[in-house]
Amino acid sequence: MNGQGDLDAVGNIPKPGEAEGDEIDMINDMSGVNDQDGGRMRRTHRRTAYQTQELENFYMENPHPTEEQRYELGQRLNMGVNQVKNWFQNKRNLEKINNDHLENVTLREEHDRLLATQDQLRSAMLRSLCNICGKATNCGDTEYEVQKLMAENANLEREIDQFNSRYLSHPKQRMVSTSEQAPSSSSNPGINATPVLDFSGGTRTTEKETSIFLNLAITALRELITLGEVDCPFWMIDPIVRSKGVSKIYEKYRSSFNNVTKPPGQIVEASRAKGLVPMTCVTLVKTLMDTGKWVNVFAPIVPVASTHKVLSTGSGGTKSGSLQQIQAEFQVISPLVPKRKVTFIRYCKEIRQGLWVVVDVTPTQNPTLLPYGCSKRLPSGLIIDDLSNGYSQVTWIEQAEYNESHIHQLYQPLIGYGIGLGAKRWLATLQRHCESLSTLSSTNLTEISPGLSAKGATEIVKLAQRMTLNYYRGITSPSVDKWQKIQVENVAQNMSFMIRKNVNEPGELTGIVLSASTSVWLPVNQHTLFAFISHLSFRHEWDILTNDTTMEETIRIQKAKRHGNIISLLKIVNNGMLVLQEIWNDASGAMVVYAPVETNSIELVKRGENSDSVKFLPSGFSIVPDGVNGSYHRGNTGGGCLLTFGLQILVGINPTAALIQGTVKSVETLMAHTIVKIKSALDLQT
Repeated sequence: MNGQGDLDAVGNIPKPGEAEGDEIDMINDMSGVNDQDGGRMRRTHRRTAYQTQELENFYMENPHPTEEQRYELGQRLNMGVNQVKNWFQNKRNLEKINNDHLENVTLREEHDRLLATQDQLRSAMLRSLCNICGKATNCGDTEYEVQKLMAENANLEREIDQFNSRYLSHPKQRMVSTSEQAPSSSSNPGINATPVLDFSGGTRTTEKETSIFLNLAITALRELITLGEVDCPFWMIDPIVRSKGVSKIYEKYRSSFNNVTKPPGQIVEASRAKGLVPMTCVTLVKTLMDTGKWVNVFAPIVPVASTHKVLSTGSGGTKSGSLQQIQAEFQVISPLVPKRKVTFIRYCKEIRQGLWVVVDVTPTQNPTLLPYGCSKRLPSGLIIDDLSNGYSQVTWIEQAEYNESHIHQLYQPLIGYGIGLGAKRWLATLQRHCESLSTLSSTNLTEISPGLSAKGATEIVKLAQRMTLNYYRGITSPSVDKWQKIQVENVAQNMSFMIRKNVNEPGELTGIVLSASTSVWLPVNQHTLFAFISHLSFRHEWDILTNDTTMEETIRIQKAKRHGNIISLLKIVNNGMLVLQEIWNDASGAMVVYAPVETNSIELVKRGENSDSVKFLPSGFSIVPDGVNGSYHRGNTGGGCLLTFGLQILVGINPTAALIQGTVKSVETLMAHTIVKIKSALDLQT
């Protein structure tokens, strides 16, 4: 970055007149001058790479800017209002043409294939004979098949009633706790009346019980498909007032699926997002049905998850029909939002060739008030349409029911709007991960930085990933970690302190590590705040590591360009200290995570040595829109944001020693001072 950067993006400002990768915009010359062919002469307007990138970034967030937004964008990019307007019109038209073309080709091929398959199956069914008696099976008789299915359905309903009666008459039978119950607004009334076995593995799942789980999953899948339809009546475009927006959606929703009302004190959140993902649908389905891979992809959201039982592995050598029982924790990177503990079943099904659905739903017994940190997962998941070009069109739907009283009031709008753990955050996280995989696999890593081998670049990426995960855990403290929360007297309510005692653990400093975190509201949007914190020219205004000096970038690895995902190795000019840093800024939020690293260790990593032994203590910032007055839905161009600052410090080399309270107070003072410096630099009221 070297002191020059794009203050509105991720650190690159082109020099005046620089036009590498310029995009040419052809527009009609309205002066009426004709060319040789008798048509109107066309003149070219060149846009710099910086202008194009800024327009693309804004388009990702809001493809339909208002006149005021177009004017502000034109002023910032030195473009006329009509140029900005024409660019957005052309972009939307081009995207529509491409999507229509792909859809037409796909539908035509699918139509032809289905017609041929239908003829083959109909002929085979009409000719089929019973292997035992030699008589016709009547498989081709539609009326006969319908009657047969109705009879089977009646038998299954009787078995479900017997199952419910058996459990309801034995109250000591082991069932799930209220924290593992599904939403009252599920589409199947049976979900609310069906007791479910404990997912901890204490009771064996019988074939009948598996059948009940499958019935719930199929019902949830149908509901998800309904919610994914373009003209689904249960969605509102842009709810400005949170309470009205949610109630209007779920008034219709409950009356259509069931009339069970949620218990007092619980909130239902719902969101939907749609976008392209650079991954085939088959690969994406395999990732979602593998808990380890799922956690790796969605690490900012899912710190821990486990598959307790695999009830079905699918059929025909594919994942279609797979059914699993899963427990997980969802997180928002802030000490003011408790981890969301969820228990659910996950089911995937291939609807037709190239079209898959993966749905989650929490089985439930009766609607009750949820305990601290727990939530119910209403039918949620993905509708994945393969585009046959390495991309998939994904419609993501998230629904949850939870107790709002557990969440700090600063974050209640963020969570209630479906932003903090909503569909847009899940989809953007998936897109960023897939783009980074595509970029790193296609990039010649030896050309990233002079003197850095391909193996070295891979190890630096792996090291940055471990650093970022450690930063998350130091704030949210997943249940599998060793962080212990400590109570400190006379500290601000928005601050949290935890300690961890390390003894000869690989990649960890031995001793007592203190993790401190705080979240505050700032009257500035996400984009502006991220640009300030991530820009090296302003680093000295808030970072104590660079007090009265500057930083320079020695290594730069761009993982996902569209998401501003960059890994850097920075060097403090006056003392030569090296700092590893990872940043991104997209629809899921913004992140700046950094950690000083020992010079000799990082030199070995640059040459390709294993990075697992490198020790560091990460710090950083997480930025999300505040969710007030719909600012998130307008592309983060207005409103305020929520800033979380996390810091880890080694406060003692003896892991058995007692923690000195004075040290905690010093760290609190340091964090408060950093926040004040950020406000002062941005000319905000302190």
